[in-house]
Amino acid sequence: QLSKLSPSWLSLVPVTTPALATCSPNHFRCNSGICITNSWVCDGYQDCADGSDEDACPTSPVGATSPSAGSPGRCSRFEFECPSTKKCIPNWKRCDGLKDCQDGMDELNCPTHSTLLCPNGFKCEDGETCIMMSERCDGFLDCSDSSDERNCTDDTLVYKVQNLQWTADFSGNISLTWTRPKKMPLASCVYTIHYRMVGESMWKSLETHSNKTNSVLKVLKPDSTYQVKVQVQCLSKVYNTNDFITLRTPEGLPDPPRHLQLTLKREAEGVVACQWAPPTNAHGLIREYVVEYSRTGSKEWSSVRAPSNYSEVERLQVNSLYSFRVAAVTSRGVGNWSDSKSIRTIKGKAIPPPIIHIDGYTENSISFTLKMESSIQVNGYVVKIFWTFDAHRQEKLQHLLLLSSPVSNLTAQTPYEISAWAKTELGDSPLSFAHVVTSGTKPSPPSLKAKAVNQTVVECTWTGPRNVVYGVFYATSFLELYRNPNNATTTLHNITVIVNRDEQYLFLVRVVSPYQGPPSDYIVVKMIPDNRLPPRHLHAVHLAKTFAVIKWESPYDSPDQDMLYAVAVKDLVRKTDRTYKVKTRNSTVEYTIKKLEPGGKYHIIVQLGNMSKEASLKINTVSLAAPDALKIIAENDHILLFWKSLALKENHFSESRGYEIHLFDSVTNSTTYLGNTTENVFKVSNLKSGHNYSFTVQARCLYSGQMCGEPATLLYNELGADPAASTMGSSTDVAAIVVPILFLLLVTVGIGFVVLYMRHRRLQNSFTAFANSHYSSRLGSAIFSSGDDLDDEAPMITGFSDDVPMVIA
Repeated sequence: QLSKLSPSWLSLVPVTTPALATCSPNHFRCNSGICITNSWVCDGYQDCADGSDEDACPTSPVGATSPSAGSPGRCSRFEFECPSTKKCIPNWKRCDGLKDCQDGMDELNCPTHSTLLCPNGFKCEDGETCIMMSERCDGFLDCSDSSDERNCTDDTLVYKVQNLQWTADFSGNISLTWTRPKKMPLASCVYTIHYRMVGESMWKSLETHSNKTNSVLKVLKPDSTYQVKVQVQCLSKVYNTNDFITLRTPEGLPDPPRHLQLTLKREAEGVVACQWAPPTNAHGLIREYVVEYSRTGSKEWSSVRAPSNYSEVERLQVNSLYSFRVAAVTSRGVGNWSDSKSIRTIKGKAIPPPIIHIDGYTENSISFTLKMESSIQVNGYVVKIFWTFDAHRQEKLQHLLLLSSPVSNLTAQTPYEISAWAKTELGDSPLSFAHVVTSGTKPSPPSLKAKAVNQTVVECTWTGPRNVVYGVFYATSFLELYRNPNNATTTLHNITVIVNRDEQYLFLVRVVSPYQGPPSDYIVVKMIPDNRLPPRHLHAVHLAKTFAVIKWESPYDSPDQDMLYAVAVKDLVRKTDRTYKVKTRNSTVEYTIKKLEPGGKYHIIVQLGNMSKEASLKINTVSLAAPDALKIIAENDHILLFWKSLALKENHFSESRGYEIHLFDSVTNSTTYLGNTTENVFKVSNLKSGHNYSFTVQARCLYSGQMCGEPATLLYNELGADPAASTMGSSTDVAAIVVPILFLLLVTVGIGFVVLYMRHRRLQNSFTAFANSHYSSRLGSAIFSSGDDLDDEAPMITGFSDDVPMVIA
């Protein structure tokens, strides 16, 4: 029956990994070849895919004292025969530490308890097996004595999917199914799919945004072998696994064949020979080729099949112009068609290929000239430029030229293949080829990052050269990305793209002008469903020493029901984390995070309790204040630093934490750690004369200097050669000098004011006497005259010129 099936059906059969011929001790071998632990046999659950672990089991419940008895000497391959009594017991009771045969033969020749060392794993309590830490507390028994599932806590619990299987459909998609881990909470965990091509070391990831136990991969390359695993991601942690399956993707539609050549058979009329090169990427096994041809003016195409890359088409009308094209066929179907070529069926009229002459080339352009024999009328030339940046595709540019032209927008230090043919009145000529490597240094590909922001928006950022134009290309499948992608251009290093909902997309970016640069690696993005959007506009409102107030908005406006948020606080200094729950219907949420450490560094993550996309920010709490009243007292051969206890003003400071003291020497421009103390005084010795020092005192730093208090700083000048003759600290020096100076200035200013006042009064009295002596009661005014009319005793004002007026008020 199998031989009658079509090849296309056979290509969709999943490829399974060959099973081991034997199993380890204390393990049972399923009919399919898979090994499971003995404790899973006859436990009421089908752990083998074919159910062979539950065949020939005792009818009494597992754990009954009496073994199942079969017919003597007729034990099945799933049973062990007791030699003395000829009774049959299940294989899983063999070497289980209990004597089930009357003579104990079922416990003979068993593996002995050894001194196993498990430096990177978990050792079963019976000492028989080492298992990986990811298998500890994963809900499945991996130790024969079940010790790997005992004493499990939230810290040791591991969620690992089981029974991961795959199927392929005709469209090339891979459907994955798996079994949900035991005890896994559905509300707060989702699955993430990781995949890589065989031979690659780095895993690519695809978020499912779902807790469903199935998913479809649409982004894999056709006709390729992949390793796939599914991991569980919960609010608190990601549960890594090393268990993966190997699968083979279905064949895809092949690329078009290359370099189609048409020639006329000299010995026969109406016969055209077609020859071509295979596709660059076949995406599968090429079964055959299809050659189609049509006479000019006719809308119908005829076809012939060819097992190789050569075919002859016969019985064509003579002196007629025909067009030809060719496509490869795989199990997926007929692939893409090559470019059409034309030829006129005139016997003896052979068209020679054109001549390509390379005139020159630069970093981003090639100049060449095309020529044909003068006897043939040429209507134009078709030129194609081929190059390859990676193994995914061969790229090309096509130009229609009349004679010659430079081809620009190329890439430096890149091999190019130039193919050209002439379009004449007799048809298309054969191909000519030329190969050129452009000069310069080949640019590096950009480094792309892409992530889904909501249901339809993808943010792309990348690194690369500036002052160029970038093209961002995206599609929902691997072949579409390289054949007919959506695209957008920008001169920036980021762009926001609008896509469809509930789709998987492949993204890549490259320089498109002034040259065609190499593409980045493609990035897979799964669009976020409506119910898994992240909170919006998360920010810190207030930061204090021991608490922080954060604020965010709901994923969408006006929620119609209570929303449960998970607020994860990761202590970046202590390397610990804790999670809080917030339940509210408000569109704007404000939450206070308490029990923080002064001067701490924290990473805050907020997401919905159903494992939505997260919003995050990093905060630093306010550090402890600097100690007050820092003073210096100089002794004979040392100085003493004094300060007030921080506990007087900081409720969160304990004297047991202590203080640390640093010294800065301005002469050597160096800082020295002097030590720490739990007292409020510190002795400093061995200071050098003539040096200026700065002392800082702060709460002692914790965790390798990541959490410190604010420093209090005091300057100290060591002036004399003898430390005993040194002055007090700078604060004492300033007070001793400034206060007397200020007092003297105030006394001087006071005396000056007194002198000025007394002088003013004397001048005022003198002028009044002078004016009164010249006063005439009859005239009602004082009369002034020259000095000749006055007697010697009369008061007078002198020093004025006769021709200068004087005004007395």
